[in-house]
Amino acid sequence: MMSEFLDTTSAALEVGYESPTQFIREYARLFGQPPRRHIQSLLAK
Repeated sequence: MMSEFLDTTSAALEVGYESPTQFIREYARLFGQPPRRHIQSLLAK
């Protein structure tokens, strides 16, 4: 998402999710936080 400057909806569709909400849920389950917060924490480092 960061390298291609995709928003969450575009990233969700790009990897095959029909629902951005489901993508956010699964992302948070895998990485411990939703995509926006995860990217913000990576950029702050």
